[in-house]
Formats: sequence, structure tokens, C-alpha cells
Amino acid sequence: MAPPTPLVALREAGVSFGGAPVFAALSLELRRGERACLVGRNGSGKSTLIRLLAGAIEPDAGERFLQPGTVVAHLAQAPALPPEQSAAGYVAAGLRQTRGDPASQRHRVDAALARLGLDGARRLGELSGGEGRRAALARAIVGEPDVLLLDEPTNHLDLPTIEWLEEELSRLRGALLTVSHDRTFLKRLSSATLWLDRGRLRRLDRGFAHFEAWAEDLRAREARDLHRLERRLVQEERWLRRGVTARRRRNQGRLARLWPTCAGGARSGCATRRWRAWPPPGAGGAATP
Repeated sequence: MAPPTPLVALREAGVSFGGAPVFAALSLELRRGERACLVGRNGSGKSTLIRLLAGAIEPDAGERFLQPGTVVAHLAQAPALPPEQSAAGYVAAGLRQTRGDPASQRHRVDAALARLGLDGARRLGELSGGEGRRAALARAIVGEPDVLLLDEPTNHLDLPTIEWLEEELSRLRGALLTVSHDRTFLKRLSSATLWLDRGRLRRLDRGFAHFEAWAEDLRAREARDLHRLERRLVQEERWLRRGVTARRRRNQGRLARLWPTCAGGARSGCATRRWRAWPPPGAGGAATP
């Protein structure tokens, strides 16, 4: 049986800032019912990826797919808040008009404001940074969106409020993707883990509780692969230093097969400094940076 159509997806997407790529050829799908967390080092591009999924920015390459009729809600790290609007009016703008009667919708807005410690009559321009983020969080969750993208949702929340948020998100029927430094929060909510590492996205179909063991296993395998590559490059360099006869087809074929190996090692973080320039000394031809 074919898997259900994703609600939102990225296909071979790439984003660059100032000419420097954040990631390239990245593909990702989120389906209804998924609860994924996105992890990676600071500066790896997690917030950029969230914004790309939300449609807040456009990819420099590839494409974003959104299933028709899908409602996406996004909590940004620094949400833009209209200063003259009331907190209640701002939160209510996140409601889906097709769900519930007006009285139940008003109750949902009032309940979210109360749990997040906000006075709905206050203007957004009067709120502190933490209060503004709580208002943006309330707006994101009150409408029960099909896709909910949360960037550090537990910031500025106390423990009882975090527990309330966990309960709210556990009832979400759509897709959820969360970035958070709160490891306990991620362990309780996630059923899949996305790891953004050096511009590459890896997926584990298990929650964050299993991430460390999985990541350690991947690092160990990568280290073994790089060690084997290093040994092969040393052997090939010895062969190259003995000289290559350009007229011999066999030797030229060996050079052609070696080049992708060297390039792949460089992309994987190969530590062999002698291969930063190609061809190596003695092989002839110009060096490529």
C-alpha cells in the first residue's frame, strides 16, 4: 500500500545566504499524524528549514509542495507582531472559521490566553518579548492546523505551562515538527527524529529518546569509512608518484576512477591534507581548489 500523500514536502531544496549554502538538495516530507523533532548544532540551519517549510522564505533551488487546502501554522523564534492589535484579536486570527461555533472558538482563545498568562485586552506593542512569543504560540495552536511548525516553543514557559502544551500537542491530529533545546519535551512528544548535519538531513523513525545512540553509531561508521578512504588514498598517491604514462589507457582509467573517490572524501570531511589539491604532485595537470 502506497504511503499517504505528504501534507508538506521539500524536494531537492537548497538555501544560501551571502553565497554560502546552508543546505542543498534536501528532501523532506511531513504526513498527517507525524510528530517529528528537528535537531542539529546551532547554526546548522534548523530555523531556516522550518521557515522554508512554512513558506516564509523561498528555496534558491528545488521546490516546496503543499497539499491543496492544508493549513500551516508557524511559531518563529522572533515573531512579527502588529503593535496596535490586541492579544485576543491576534490569537483569534489563528482560528479556522470552519471548525466550531463562535462561542466555542472564543472559549478556546480565552483558555489559551489564560494558560499562557496573557491579558487579551493588552496591545501587542505593550508586551515583553516573552509575552509576545506566548501570544504567537497561542495563535499557532488554537486553530488546530494541519501542519504545526514550532521553533523553540518552550522558551519563556514555566513547567506547568510546558505540561499543558504537551497535552495540547498530543491531541493534534495533523503533522508536528518541533525545534527545541528542551530534551525532555522532545522525548515526550516525538515519534521521529530529523538530524540536520553539515547540510545533510538524516531521518530516524523513532523519537528523540533514541537519537544519541543512533547518532553515535552513524559517527562510528563514518569514521571507519573515512579511515578506509585515507588508506586507499595513501596507496594511490604512492602509485601516482611513480608516474603515469598518458598513452596507457589502463592508467588513465585508474585516474578517472580515483577522482570521484577524492572528491567524495573531501565532501565527507576527509582529513588527508595531501588531497586538498588535485591532481597531487607528480600526476601532472593543474590543481583544483
